[in-house]
Amino acid sequence: MADSETVYRQAPYIEERSEQLLASVFGDPNAVKEANESDEAFNLRRYGRAGVGRQIPKYEIAGFSPDQEAAFNLARSGIGGFAPFMNLGASTLGKGVTTALSGAPLIEQGSQALSESDINQYFNPYQEYVTDAIRKQGQMAQNKLAGAATRAGAFGGSRFGVAEGQLAGDVAAKIGQAQAQGYTQALQAAENAKKRMLYGGQGLGSLGTQIGQLGGAQTGMGLDFQRAGLTDINSLLGIGALNQQLAQRGLDAGRMTEEARQLEPFTRLGYASDILQGQPSSYTTYTDRYGGGGASVSPFSQIAGLGLAGLGAYNKGLFG
Repeated sequence: MADSETVYRQAPYIEERSEQLLASVFGDPNAVKEANESDEAFNLRRYGRAGVGRQIPKYEIAGFSPDQEAAFNLARSGIGGFAPFMNLGASTLGKGVTTALSGAPLIEQGSQALSESDINQYFNPYQEYVTDAIRKQGQMAQNKLAGAATRAGAFGGSRFGVAEGQLAGDVAAKIGQAQAQGYTQALQAAENAKKRMLYGGQGLGSLGTQIGQLGGAQTGMGLDFQRAGLTDINSLLGIGALNQQLAQRGLDAGRMTEEARQLEPFTRLGYASDILQGQPSSYTTYTDRYGGGGASVSPFSQIAGLGLAGLGAYNKGLFG
């Protein structure tokens, strides 16, 4: 009894292209190296794109840009740059405190009430000479008055007594006036001295405050100097970061370009595969009977043999 076998086949041109596509992907295990053929070309023909490994592009990282390096150096050199200003400010502030404290005793003395000793030290040292001079002048006037009264025969009379009393009163008044004037002058001088102490102490306190403010300003200059340096550093870091990003993108673009170049053959293979899969189905039916009178070769075996022959004939290109 004869058996029959039905085979469905694609159009010959599609089968041919499919075999070439498979050869490009998986190669021809029976390929033999030809003369003047490079090892790379032979391996690609024998093992196909899927069987030959590719050199994967390495990832690269962009280093620091010159601006970033300059920022790092500036940051290192600026560490502690404010210290001299801080030390100077602390010293100046200390001087201000000392100056202000030196005025405290003067303020304390100037605030106290005047004492007799305070006034006495400002009395005119010639005050006694003035008093003695007034007394001598009074005595001389007394002697003159007595002489005149004697010559007039009125010495010891009532008129002489009245005149003598008036003279003594005038002398006493002048002495009192001179002493009062000396006391007033001494009192004024003592009061002025107290005021000078008070104002001097207040002035020293104000001066100490100003010196302390100067010390604070010097300290602030150190901090401002540090902040200005940080501003420059941040500016350099910002500019350097942009340059570094640009350099990194350049490295990434180079790697992507190399990877795309290596993957380009696979892209073409995928494109060809899509085209073949999108072809309309046009199958041809073959029916063969075998097994009756003699040994017949299976059509599948015949197709396989034709396929291997096609693979061996394909050498270069996608579809050649």
